[in-house]
Amino acid sequence: MQQITDTSKHTQQIAIIQRLKQGSCSTLEFRAMGICSLAPRIMELRAKGYDISTSTQDELDHAGVKHKGIGVYTLHSTPQD
Repeated sequence: MQQITDTSKHTQQIAIIQRLKQGSCSTLEFRAMGICSLAPRIMELRAKGYDISTSTQDELDHAGVKHKGIGVYTLHSTPQD
């Protein structure tokens, strides 16, 4: 899993798109990459024309604690498609 070292909006947006091109990814997975403000970045990407859907699932965090309704993001198309 790629981790970001620069927390600028642009770097986070690039990391999110690169990861979503590999398949769906959850909020907890994005946080493990170093992206803590995921919702605003997803909103910005959608405004730029990225078709990203959100679903939810129950998921265990790094400490083994179960969380209900964790967001899972899926990229369907990019502005270039």
